[in-house]
Amino acid sequence: SRQMRGWDDAAAVIADAVETFGPFDGVLGFSQGASAAALALALVPSLRDTVRFAVLFSGFEPMDPAATAALHAARITARSMHVHGHADGMVSRERMEALARSFAHPEFFFHEGGHGVPLSKEFRDALRSFALDTAGDAATTTQPATSVTDERCHRSSPRVRPPLSKPRHSLAPTRFLFVNGVGPRVGISTEAVRESFGEYGDVDRVDVFDPSMARCVVTMRRVEDAIAAQAATHETCRPDLGDRRLWVRFSSDPDERDGEPELAVKQEETWCAATRDSATLGVPGVTLIENFVTEEEEREMLACVDSDERWQRLAKRRVLHYGYAFDYGTRNARDETSPMPAFVAGLLRRASRCGAPGASESATCDQLTVNEYARGAGIAPHVDTHSAFGPTILSVSLAGRAVMEFRLPGEGGEKEPRERRAIAIPPRSLLVLHGEARYRWLHYIPHRKRDAIVGEDGCETREERRVSFTFRRRREGACGCEWPEACDSREGAAQRLKDREGRGLAS
Repeated sequence: SRQMRGWDDAAAVIADAVETFGPFDGVLGFSQGASAAALALALVPSLRDTVRFAVLFSGFEPMDPAATAALHAARITARSMHVHGHADGMVSRERMEALARSFAHPEFFFHEGGHGVPLSKEFRDALRSFALDTAGDAATTTQPATSVTDERCHRSSPRVRPPLSKPRHSLAPTRFLFVNGVGPRVGISTEAVRESFGEYGDVDRVDVFDPSMARCVVTMRRVEDAIAAQAATHETCRPDLGDRRLWVRFSSDPDERDGEPELAVKQEETWCAATRDSATLGVPGVTLIENFVTEEEEREMLACVDSDERWQRLAKRRVLHYGYAFDYGTRNARDETSPMPAFVAGLLRRASRCGAPGASESATCDQLTVNEYARGAGIAPHVDTHSAFGPTILSVSLAGRAVMEFRLPGEGGEKEPRERRAIAIPPRSLLVLHGEARYRWLHYIPHRKRDAIVGEDGCETREERRVSFTFRRRREGACGCEWPEACDSREGAAQRLKDREGRGLAS
């Protein structure tokens, strides 16, 4: 097919990975994976603006016109090496070069082999020089040069320098702010950064540790000023800094030498820490009820679904449907499937009396989706389709714990969320989403093996398995909710999702 499907979900997962585990130095891809890596750079700004390089083996420009247009519009500035074999019978040189034109600073390496990754010493040396050439990274901001390397030719290798060490994040407030998204790499001078942050107090200096990356460390005169600056600038777009979105976190002293192991960067510092109480979550329409089912009921429910032979395998989880099968292409549930298990009626009657907003409608739920997650697996940010399901969603978690994060979409098509909130979901609990939480906020399970909890030291480790039972009532007729901008029954964001699906860009 010429259509590429699933990119909305894929881009959300990649953006979450960048936020959780990044920043990354580079991306690599082979064949279709090379095309996907290039498209990820085009569609995920947090990845595109922070990586130093891309190495693409036998990559080619997608045949999907919408995907090609996205590549051309992005004009990726990260340095790129495009590797191609003279005997490649699957990807022509012309198609490889068409993909390279989406990059502002392409370099090429040609070898005698076919559709594969070369193993020669010449290639290994060229790759090492390319990846470690931070001087070349800095030069790309002003000099878009194209170079070609061929195993049959010899040229002097560029000077090799190891990348400078990354700033270390700090859990406690400090005078030092790690600012991701600006710097000379993207045409924002350190003086402009100093002037912008000077709005919140005296700035001692601005350091750039890696000229190939769009990030720097701002040193404020006082901790109090740094706290004010971080609160005011984190996840904002600053007109005086080119309207680039900033990610601002506290940093250790940039003059300290690389220190003890406990001072290393901790990825959990970039996570949205979870509360344990829906009353303090700050998302209208979310209710968490702990110990909703007993341990005996948990065993019975798991035994019931474990014995079902109809499980479907998705990318990172298994799913099972009752009542009506959910179609992941149309995001609807129209086709009847196996009837609800015997335990469902009593469970829904109990939920209807729990007192949570919207829960009184529980007894009318006619569709159940069971998701099985292995430890570390999650699900991308989404809103359950308005036109497919009613105003209340109920989810029972069994066997393991997780964190559900809620994101309020940005205004005016802005991809970064306006707000983020997270809640810890213990085993045997019931989570009810109604009204604004169900219709307006995106919800998702982050892909990771442990979670940070508000006010608690360390992280909470997830179990090896978690099984969720999600109950919904199918909708008859159009949705009439208060949030038309997110409603696929009207010309809102979800309708545009359907339009993109028609062009092959959404699952």
